[in-house]
Amino acid sequence: MTIDEFYEDFTQEMLARSGAEENFTKSVFLDYMCTTLETEGVISGYDLTEHKITAKGSRHQAVDAWSYDPEFSCLTVILADYHTSDSLKNLTNTEIGKAFKRLRNFVESALDPTFAKALEDSDPVVSLAWLIRESQEEISSLKLILLSNAQLSSRVAELPSDNAGGFETIYEVWDLGRLFRCESSGKAREDIEISFENLEGGGLSCLPAYTGENSIQSYLLVMPGAVLAELYRDYGERLLEQNVRTFLQFRGKINKGIRNTIVNEPQMFFSYNNGLSATAEAVETNSSDNRLLKVKNLQVVNGGQTTASIFTASKKDDAKLDQVYVQIKLSVIDPSLVDEVVPRISEYSNTQNRVNAADFFSNHPFHLRIEEFSRRVWASSPDGGIQQTHWFYERARGQFANQQTHLTKAEKKKFLAQNPRNQMFTKTDLAKYVLSFDEAPHEVSLGAQKAFSGTPKTKGLVGRIAALWDKSGGKEFNEIWFKQAVAKAIFFREVDRLVFKMPWYAGYKANVVTYTLAKFSNMVGQIGFKIDFLEVWERQCLPDEILDQLGVISEVVNDIIQNPPEGVTSNSSEWAKKEYCWEKVREVEIEFSPDVEACLIDKNEAQQRKKDGKRGQVIEDSIHAQTYVFEKGAAHWELLREWNRVNRKLSPKELGILNTACSIPRKIPSDKQAVLLIKAENRAKEDGFFAG
Repeated sequence: MTIDEFYEDFTQEMLARSGAEENFTKSVFLDYMCTTLETEGVISGYDLTEHKITAKGSRHQAVDAWSYDPEFSCLTVILADYHTSDSLKNLTNTEIGKAFKRLRNFVESALDPTFAKALEDSDPVVSLAWLIRESQEEISSLKLILLSNAQLSSRVAELPSDNAGGFETIYEVWDLGRLFRCESSGKAREDIEISFENLEGGGLSCLPAYTGENSIQSYLLVMPGAVLAELYRDYGERLLEQNVRTFLQFRGKINKGIRNTIVNEPQMFFSYNNGLSATAEAVETNSSDNRLLKVKNLQVVNGGQTTASIFTASKKDDAKLDQVYVQIKLSVIDPSLVDEVVPRISEYSNTQNRVNAADFFSNHPFHLRIEEFSRRVWASSPDGGIQQTHWFYERARGQFANQQTHLTKAEKKKFLAQNPRNQMFTKTDLAKYVLSFDEAPHEVSLGAQKAFSGTPKTKGLVGRIAALWDKSGGKEFNEIWFKQAVAKAIFFREVDRLVFKMPWYAGYKANVVTYTLAKFSNMVGQIGFKIDFLEVWERQCLPDEILDQLGVISEVVNDIIQNPPEGVTSNSSEWAKKEYCWEKVREVEIEFSPDVEACLIDKNEAQQRKKDGKRGQVIEDSIHAQTYVFEKGAAHWELLREWNRVNRKLSPKELGILNTACSIPRKIPSDKQAVLLIKAENRAKEDGFFAG
């Protein structure tokens, strides 16, 4: 795919997401790009403002979104540059200069004590203006980001370097070219390239710890604490992408111990701390003196608490790191094996605060199953046409684009007819849909990534999936569950458009949408009914009666979000992240329209559907199990039988089934026997069985 083709596809996707409403397309683009920045680890959550002043006699200023990360004391302000054009435009030096000047002007204006006071209290930018004014001493760095659907001109040699408002300032451009490289790479995030050549000695001393052509390239090294803190400052949680634990801000005994050692006994840190397990996709070394020079895509797989603690102790406690050293085991993993190998390293090396590592990765059975449904299950046309479509679940980044890469023009047209762009959804999208109806809008308001993976205080989608998967053996997640999830997506997207059109709308759309859906779900439960998600799936749109009810709810919700209680916070976005906000919304009385009851089902019918879904999944699992056993073939099962002769781990019943499998195709295990054999094989794998 060329960048021009990508531009055409991207434009169509933005139009599809906005319902082809031109005044909504820039907002959709802004939200999409901010979610991308969050996924990339550039920002942690975001607030939309879409503030602009161009009146005569005043300095032109604008800011469309912002994010503040208190851990790094970094404020990010964002401006969107969206072009409605049939062809890809160039982003020139002049346009970049004007855009960044508008952002700088806003920051400098916000430092004026009178600026925030002159704004309407309901204006979403008020929170940002007050933050800049009141927290200017705490903000250690400012990041200005320009988002554009144009391509950075080759004549742009460098970005501005001056400071805005006296803050240390970093400038970044996310143009269509950069997005194209990210989307077409198929990787979860943009590459991280790190060089250690400027360190004293020209690199980090390392000890090769591998032998033979087939062994994974690995190294042992000791990294100065100051270097690790600097890496975390520059790349933040991008370094912890594959880590199964989040930094707990010294709440646990482990973190307090790390902090106390750094502050009080830095010379003992190396002895007391277990160090890090890390991975990389490639390294460059100087073999003559065993020095590590460069690392590509460094990931801290075990030791996220250590990494963040060192940085935070140096920043908040002013700890000196010159005596702090960290031991690191670095494994170089081929990019094609990252999803398979890294979760194992992560799971096996983590013994504290243990979490099922697989839940965080795109190859977990849950994601594979939802992907399979999304490619197989057809949805009817909402306008009554004959064209049926799929809701495409992108479990790994770039799948939607990559599946079109080698198609002819006619094949691509057919693919997009069957898989419309506006029906593609990701893991973080799914988290927003599910958590909204799970009545956790405060979790959704934390941001897409935290809604998906959770925080020390919240489960997120991952925690919910893990609990249900373990409890039901995966039967909970069946075809009916998938259809209901898509119905929740339809709810979310229609309410998103509905709120944007409301005459009272003045911002905080993402918060209003999730709270509206959570409130509707709660109201339905209060009268003893359940939402008929399967009816929405069949219709592929919401009944007018429900839309009218959601419109009423959204206005009430907006009023609560826009007016936080005194003494809690003055920031509506922060208010929406608090469970107390959800309690207030849940308690408020809203008249329930009797017309909506016709669109609901009773609890008994809902329960029966749930049972039917589980029963169907059991049958489907047994069919898949028998297919798996047959396709593996007799030779594979003979290897397991030979392994068991030495290790003796299988029961007599399992061994009998295994003997049958060794006779494929003359004899074939039944569907129930196949399920038992796969469980035995998985147990054998945990004990060391490997068939290659």
